[in-house]
Amino acid sequence: MLDKLMAAIGIGSAQVDTRLEADVVRAGETLRGQVHIKGGEVAQEIDGLSLDLISEVTEEVDDKKVRVPHSWARLSLTERLSVQPGASQVHDFTLEIPLLSPLSVGRQQPRTWVATRADIAMAIDPRDQDALRIQPAPLHENVFDAMAALGFRLTEAPLNRSRMNPQTGFVQEFEFKPERGGRFSHLDEAELTFLPSREGVLDLLIQRDTKARGFGSMFAEMTGTDEQFHRLTLHGNETRQTLQDALARILS
Repeated sequence: MLDKLMAAIGIGSAQVDTRLEADVVRAGETLRGQVHIKGGEVAQEIDGLSLDLISEVTEEVDDKKVRVPHSWARLSLTERLSVQPGASQVHDFTLEIPLLSPLSVGRQQPRTWVATRADIAMAIDPRDQDALRIQPAPLHENVFDAMAALGFRLTEAPLNRSRMNPQTGFVQEFEFKPERGGRFSHLDEAELTFLPSREGVLDLLIQRDTKARGFGSMFAEMTGTDEQFHRLTLHGNETRQTLQDALARILS
């Protein structure tokens, strides 16, 4: 009886350990791994075993911007199962990583991790966390390479909670600074955001933020009207040169 009470508060309870095949995965590909369960000192019933992909997103709370954990994908591995004392179980899993996943780019890369949870009734749920880095897919890389060829440098890529992307509940804003004295030095910055598309693979939202030049431009900057938005549908077969030409027209 004492063993069951101790297990209920997490002492001598079952343990879970998720082992990823790799802690780096490309958006659009598959994450693979195993969840190892080690029985504790008493038999326990696990109501369910699940994996969550979680990232830190920025949201406004009381007029302040704070970072909070946000679960944006979930995989249920098993339903009810029994774990005997000291016994071991291994559960394989595969999880598709969406193209609109948070990409590990920029100076301060967004934190993403895999959270594993075993639901045990009337007890503290055993949990495990494993850091994960998500690299750009070829489609993203072509866009980033096109921006670099135009003289832009990627600086930040924050995640912001947003309804514009119902798939994950956030958007990632890729902020680019133009090179000084270059073709696009009239811009303060350009921001790119990948969004769901109705006609293509993804849509690319492009925001131009121009520098203040004279009283009229300064007023536009103060009121936010200097920011201009354009939407570009991506079908996934665009070359870097095609994207470079399209972005140059929009940002000029």
